[in-house]
Amino acid sequence: MSKLTIPLIIIILAVVVVVPQTLFVVDETQLAIVTRFGQFKRSYSSPGLQVKTPFAEEVLKFDSRLLRVDVIPASLLTEDKRNLVIDSYARYRITDPLLFFQSLRNEAGADARVGDIVNAQLRQEVARDLQNEVISETRQNIMDRVTRASNKIESDRSQLVENPRIGTLLSPFVTVTVDEDLTDELPGRAATDNELARLEVDGNALAPFSVTYLADVRELLGIEIVDVRIKRADFPPDIETSVFSRMEAERERIASKLRAEGTQRDSEIRADVDRRVNIILETAEGRSALLRGEAEQEAIKILAESLEKNPEFYAFRRSLEAYKVFMDSQTTVILDPGSDLLKYLQAPGDGS
Repeated sequence: MSKLTIPLIIIILAVVVVVPQTLFVVDETQLAIVTRFGQFKRSYSSPGLQVKTPFAEEVLKFDSRLLRVDVIPASLLTEDKRNLVIDSYARYRITDPLLFFQSLRNEAGADARVGDIVNAQLRQEVARDLQNEVISETRQNIMDRVTRASNKIESDRSQLVENPRIGTLLSPFVTVTVDEDLTDELPGRAATDNELARLEVDGNALAPFSVTYLADVRELLGIEIVDVRIKRADFPPDIETSVFSRMEAERERIASKLRAEGTQRDSEIRADVDRRVNIILETAEGRSALLRGEAEQEAIKILAESLEKNPEFYAFRRSLEAYKVFMDSQTTVILDPGSDLLKYLQAPGDGS
């Protein structure tokens, strides 16, 4: 074995062991922080090859893309006292990897915390809405309000004042509400600047009124809740059957009403058509009788004019028509000698 073999092997092993401990890659879909013995040193939000102290420093990576949380289904009560089992989900992104690590540690902790925040806001919002509003087209407005409300979480006064990122109740990231109605029937109001200054010095300055402190989740947890959506809103299993029965009865009532209205409309249309047909027929019959009367009048007029021109010829023609009716080889006719019919049989030339 050559004298250079052992040093070469040692160098190769050192490279194989040390290089992965020295260099690391931050992907374009990742955020990273570097800690030394648990203490934060620096963070990286841009992709690329980075360097750290081998063995002493540790790299923690987080996903910078939108993350989804499937919130645990909860039974919520609407304003009209109807129970709904609401299955929802939320999407959030990590905005500050260091604060995220300090407050939530990892994505599993973030999922649990975001789920609790969304469920709490859903419970408050649904309690102000009717059942049909939650399951109808207005759900979009409800989800927008829940999304905005979920980006503010309730916190303690001391936690806000002592937080180095906030430091004061006058911060734009803090919302303080004062509830002067001890019966909780009226909503609270925003605290004035004077009240905020008093509360910053003494947390009990507005006693006995109830004071609520809200802060942006970006400043407390290092995340931003982008969207909240309801996947499904169902009735509880114990009342689902009765609800479906009522829905079927309601649909049957509506169908019966529509059928009755259709039958009534059909009768009205048929009656109107029959009335129009009768009017048309009666009008036609009246017009026909009028035309027949006019025709008979015209025929009588023509006949009268003809009689006036040659009455003898008309009498002769009428006699011939009568002969054609009752005279044949099998008929015997007995006439009075003075009958007009016999006149033309006895002396035909007399009719000229």
